[in-house]
Amino acid sequence: MDKELVKDIVNCSRCGLCMDVCPVYKAKRTETSVSRGKFLQLLGIINKKLKFDRRVKYNLDLCLGCKKCKAACPSDIDAVKIFAQIKSEFNSPFDNFLNSAIIFKIKMLALRIFYKLKYPFGRKAVKIKNKKETSLKIAHFEGCATRSVCGKFDAPFKFVNEKFECCALPFYVKGRLDIYEKYKKRNLNKISKYDKVVFDCATCYDTVLNYEGVDKSKIVYFTDFYKQKKLKAVSPLIVSFHKPCHIDNEKFFEIEDILSNIEGITYKRTEKYDECCGFGGDFFTRHINTASILSKEKIENVLKTNADVVLTTCPTCLWSLKYGIKLTNSKIHAFDLAYFLHNFVEIID
Repeated sequence: MDKELVKDIVNCSRCGLCMDVCPVYKAKRTETSVSRGKFLQLLGIINKKLKFDRRVKYNLDLCLGCKKCKAACPSDIDAVKIFAQIKSEFNSPFDNFLNSAIIFKIKMLALRIFYKLKYPFGRKAVKIKNKKETSLKIAHFEGCATRSVCGKFDAPFKFVNEKFECCALPFYVKGRLDIYEKYKKRNLNKISKYDKVVFDCATCYDTVLNYEGVDKSKIVYFTDFYKQKKLKAVSPLIVSFHKPCHIDNEKFFEIEDILSNIEGITYKRTEKYDECCGFGGDFFTRHINTASILSKEKIENVLKTNADVVLTTCPTCLWSLKYGIKLTNSKIHAFDLAYFLHNFVEIID
């Protein structure tokens, strides 16, 4: 193992603060489902008292990549990074095949087909008129799952639909650091051609913003363009918002301000607004029981607000919200924030 990697694992003091914030631990209540327990197993491998077997592999996979343990850790240990590096080192050839670019593309194709069957006539999308003229060359970074799940992106400014690669986080968390580096390099090259690149997916935004070598001044979240706008809802609504794990509190508070200032909208904050919804990319496909517990709890907290609509800015979070609505037999609607702003809100100034 890499010396720095071993150092980070050893630096874990086993204080247990990660247990207070880990959504997987809250659902499973097992030591091996939290970072502290996973590090103990990795220490056993380092000391050659354990082997990297199916049990260790399974436990490392019990991670939503939400980074909450890093935020709570007094030693600032990045568990997501450690697990990615460990997987990169111990993945079998079959694991690497399952997490290859071609298999990922097949998954995304299956997702598009699923949503095409669900919405055979497409979904209503109002085109924004009177777009702001700008001398800036702006590109839109479309996430792999965003268009299938969230609908077509539009915004009150002119932009180019550049064909970026996947942000590569799905490969990173599975240990395919080689694909991550390749896609990162291609995306950085395309980003260099534009003045600004706008994101509407929280995960893609956070991933690209943290690329090594990226010009952060070029990376823009789509909500920035609504900050100074006077907005009016097409009809009165009570609205809440689920904060994806991959946007920080500063951005979340900005979104709250936008929603609170829309004429006709009553915004209500969800209790435990920053709790993970449980889907974490394709985590739910492998750990559906854990994901279901978290998804249901999220919607139960949303329902306490008596909101008509719950919004988010991540495609898998949106999927989780819709799944939780189904589990609770609720009548509340879930929408992507960009889609909601395009279709249910008018820009009046």
